[in-house]
Amino acid sequence: MEIKIIYEMNPPKVIYDNHYDNDVIKKNVNIFISKTKRISELVDGIHLTDNVLGIPRVSSLMLVSMLKKNGITKPISCTCRLYDKNLISVLQFVTEAILCGVYSVLVLRGDEPIIGNKFFNISPSKAIRTLSDQNFNNYIKLDLSFPSKVNDTMKIKNKLEAKPRAFITQSISNIDNLEEIVKLSAPYGIDVIPCIMCPSSRNEISAQNIGLDWRSYKERPENFIRQAASLTKKILLCSPNSFEEGLQLVEKLRD
Repeated sequence: MEIKIIYEMNPPKVIYDNHYDNDVIKKNVNIFISKTKRISELVDGIHLTDNVLGIPRVSSLMLVSMLKKNGITKPISCTCRLYDKNLISVLQFVTEAILCGVYSVLVLRGDEPIIGNKFFNISPSKAIRTLSDQNFNNYIKLDLSFPSKVNDTMKIKNKLEAKPRAFITQSISNIDNLEEIVKLSAPYGIDVIPCIMCPSSRNEISAQNIGLDWRSYKERPENFIRQAASLTKKILLCSPNSFEEGLQLVEKLRD
């Protein structure tokens, strides 16, 4: 079975050692583009995060334009993080995403910012509904974040009623939970794209930070991914602290 893989990339940070250095930023952007070009040859799409962990990072939309100029033709999707945006900036972000040729936008709350004010006044479900009401969904696919396990009934109801194109789950480690999400979403015509983190020693801290227990698939992650992919059209693979190990896992899946 051919697995459709979207690979997640985190844009470079803006501040290093507590200050901005233009030369460092340019160097890291070039490294980012080089890595993305390498992985794009093996996957079906690229996903760029938005200030992940509340850390200021280079604009994903600017990087989309740069990646396209560097010959990347695979679909590129982006996260729109709401924690530091109001509705005006959300509409601006999605408009720019359309103009940049972004394939889809994932709307999520995001982590608290590590600097500046904590600003959050619109829920992801409400943002999706507002965007759809104003016709944005006819120009770009709108996706919504979803927990790795069905729990809060009211929040889940709001997500279903928002009618996104797809639910992108938080990192999963249990196939039964994924099966339940797929079953719940199917009557609404909502696709499910499970996020799976590459199990490696360098990613352990990231896993711990989100409460991910990957013991169920640590030894044979490729088998777990194939099992997940049998339930959904696509999977989102991330390896936040080890690009090379993420690349190796993709290569195993393509063998």
